[in-house]
Amino acid sequence: MAKRKLTSLRSVLLRYLLLCGGGCALILVLWWVIFMQLINIGFLLPAVASAQACADARETVASMTADTFDSLQISDLCRWAVVQNDTVLQTNMDDRHLKIALNAFHGGSGNPGYQYDVKMADGSFCLLQYDYATPYADPALRDTLPDFQTCYILLLAVLILVWLGWQTHCTVRTFAAETSRLNAAVDAIAARQLEQIDTDGVRIREFAVTLQALQTMGRELTDSLQSQWRMEQQRTEQIAALAHDLKTPLTVIQGNADLLAEDALSADQQTQVEAILRGTERARHYLAALRTAGAAPAVQTPLASHALTERLAQTARALCAPAGIQFILQEEWQGTIRAAENDLLRAAENLLDNAAAHTPRGGTVTLTVARENNRFILRVTDTGPGFTAAALARAGEMFYTDAARSDSAHQGLGLYSARRTAAAHGGTLRVSNTPGGCAELCLPICE
Repeated sequence: MAKRKLTSLRSVLLRYLLLCGGGCALILVLWWVIFMQLINIGFLLPAVASAQACADARETVASMTADTFDSLQISDLCRWAVVQNDTVLQTNMDDRHLKIALNAFHGGSGNPGYQYDVKMADGSFCLLQYDYATPYADPALRDTLPDFQTCYILLLAVLILVWLGWQTHCTVRTFAAETSRLNAAVDAIAARQLEQIDTDGVRIREFAVTLQALQTMGRELTDSLQSQWRMEQQRTEQIAALAHDLKTPLTVIQGNADLLAEDALSADQQTQVEAILRGTERARHYLAALRTAGAAPAVQTPLASHALTERLAQTARALCAPAGIQFILQEEWQGTIRAAENDLLRAAENLLDNAAAHTPRGGTVTLTVARENNRFILRVTDTGPGFTAAALARAGEMFYTDAARSDSAHQGLGLYSARRTAAAHGGTLRVSNTPGGCAELCLPICE
């Protein structure tokens, strides 16, 4: 296929200016030629005809008196007024022209170059007034039709405006066609249908370059999304492998805890063994969640917040007591929410586990359950070192761990799981420093 010849944007604009200027010049020339032809064929009189008629009437009027004045001897191209002792005896002027004539006659401002003040035989004056215009040659047309010169100038203005408007319309259509292709290309990129980007119909070079850039951007974006998808797949596979590898040590821990539970233990020892068994059971639930990370969201059902709070408090005490940490429960609201119970429990337990892991011995972990602006708030605060600036910005990313708050036992899945759970419930996960660490689940209340 032969390579198409493209036009530069500069050429398009230059062509528009040349067509506008050339067209206006041609219209003006044709307008002037027609105007002169109308004068040559006698349809119009030259512009000096009125001045000549007034000049010819000067001698005629000078021999007259106010009483013998005969308007029929004066060309109808002239306007006249007979004045005696500042009194207008006769006139064919309208009020506006008469006011101008009298003002000029008395030496005021006006248009004296277009007026003759002729002294008559008896001392009266005849004011002769004329216009430099091109009147109709036929007096009947002058009396019935509007002023030709004004109408002809208006016609010129209309023709020029129509020509400029048409050229502007054509140029705008050209740009609209080009920009529509850009819009279509953007829509195709958004729909990931790069094959629908049309670069064959482009006529302007700059727009063709932009379309090619959009094509390149679309391909790079597609490659980036595919790369990101592959990374997500790798992460999913890593999670699955991690879940599989954790099954064996959990089985060992649970088996030994079961054996210990069968021995004669003191009350404290029995409590500790039960805590181990509950922890391994929670870990099994976590593994089940990791294996179904790509599955559809769990069904949300009505859930009593108080029952959820009690289970979380039990877990928190089991986490804090062995580490010498004080646990405080602040249940400020009780009601019913709609949630996937196991998912919400797991998310909240992750927050409690993180808080207990990063709180020094003798510190405090606080669980607050409240309602703010028709939203269910589950807030976990601790007296640990808090989050770094990087952690506040990236908290909730898969496998991200805060260097100041991490160790080999944490793989960056706790806050990630909590954020996913919050999003599945139409809520958010928020982290901050108070000045210790603070993480809260903020979920809508659907009563």
